[in-house]
Order: sequence, then C-alpha cells, then structure tokens
Amino acid sequence: MAMPYRRLSFHLPPGLEDALVAELWLAGTQGVQSLPGDDGRLRVEAYFPAGEGDLGIALPPAVELAADAVLPDADWFAAWRERARPFAVGRTLFVDPREPEEAQEEVPAGRALLRLPARAAFGTGSHESTALALELLEDAGVAGRRVLDVGTGTGVLAFAALLGGARSVVGFDVDAASPFHARDNSALNDLHPWLFAGHLGALRERPLFDLALVNVVPEQILPEMPQLVRLLRPGGEALLSGILAERGRQVLDRMRGLGFVERDRRMAGDWIAFRLGRA
Repeated sequence: MAMPYRRLSFHLPPGLEDALVAELWLAGTQGVQSLPGDDGRLRVEAYFPAGEGDLGIALPPAVELAADAVLPDADWFAAWRERARPFAVGRTLFVDPREPEEAQEEVPAGRALLRLPARAAFGTGSHESTALALELLEDAGVAGRRVLDVGTGTGVLAFAALLGGARSVVGFDVDAASPFHARDNSALNDLHPWLFAGHLGALRERPLFDLALVNVVPEQILPEMPQLVRLLRPGGEALLSGILAERGRQVLDRMRGLGFVERDRRMAGDWIAFRLGRA
C-alpha cells in the first residue's frame, strides 16, 4: 500500500548545505535533494514518513524552514535516474546508477564496473563521504582480510572490498530495507557479502575482523565504537567516513582514546575520512 511522505523544504546559503544535510540524516530522513534557489541560496528538500511529530532537527543559523507538506507516495528517484550517468570513483571503480536494462557505456580500462541502481535513499558512491571511503579502501590493502561494513546501505563498500580481494565481508545496516537493496545489487554484480539488518550486538565475537568500514555520521556510531573495537583483531584497522571536517578532531580524539592511531586521511569539500590502526 502506498504511504504518504512528509517533505520539509529549507532555504540556506550554499556553505551550510553539508551541516544541514548531516542534521537531516541524524533525524532519520529517507532522502535529501539540493536544488538551486532563485535568490542565490539553495533549496534543500528532505523526506520523512508522514505522521512523525517533532523531528528534533537543530537548524544551523541562517537556515530557513520554507515549507512543511505531506505528499502522496511516488517514485522520487525517477527524475534523478533520467539524468544519471555512470561515473568513475577512486582509482579502480566505475559505478552505473541506472537500471540494468538501460544502455550500457564502455567501462574505462583498468576499472571494475559496479551496478548500483538508484532505487532508494542509499548512496551509489557519488557522495564525497563515500568516495573518500573508497579511496582509503583502495590504499588499505584488503586482499585476504576479513572485512566488516557498518551501515552498508547499497553495499558499495562491501562490493569494493570483495573486488579488492577480501577473504570475506559482512555488511549490516540498522535500516531494515538496506540489506534487501544490497542483496539486489549483490545479484547484479555477482558479488556476495554476508548481509543482515540489525546492530553490532548481533555479531558473534569470533572470528575477529581485520578491517571495519564505517561510513556513518559520528553521532550514530561513536557510542558503539567500544563494542566495534572488540570485534577487531589486535593490529586491525577501522576506516571512518561520513564525518564533517569540523567534527574530525572530535572523532579522532575519541578513537585515540580507544587505542587507535591515525594512518591516513582524505578530505573533499566539507568532509573528512580517516584510516586508523588498532594498537
């Protein structure tokens, strides 16, 4: 049965886009899009299930709530898919966000094709935070390692780890819909991580993982980091992305307190990602 959606529209200066989007994801948005406004500002639209009351969104200064409306269910990604084109990410991947039956473009030499149709509010790898994670993953050396993908979404990082030669990959997400989309993508790409919906607590403590991929906003994952550390072998690594640069120091200090040392980092726009090693 079709379900209505609540759409919040905001007007804001372009420089505040990342800060607002981070707050919207924390509030549980099911999708966000940014559009140019008529006055030099951006219009950001975020979608939530209808019927939810106060979402607890902390609006940054100079962000204006312009509209709050309930809309009937629709395919919100249809217009985006019409404009979507394959793109290169990192040094080794070529991501196609279109439906499989659409025309295929030639894959550039030296790149592996990943099909990730844009069907729901899970990233295809185009966002800076995911691209940063993929870049760090390429340099981490995953061949033969056991990998855990926290907040797997479409499965893009899990698939990239398998393409890099990972021995095994387990991916999970607290969003119950995520593993179903990731499993569809798994069949499309003939790459098969273990996938489930749930929390860290559902994982058994052995065997330990060699590498954890964490592309999740810090407020959602930092409270669970001590539990994540127990799932990593001594000398294992954690790759953290989804972090606004202004919060990078806070995240790094927290991880150092848990016995991690920084081994690498990447920055793009307002985002930062870290590769950390467990002492």
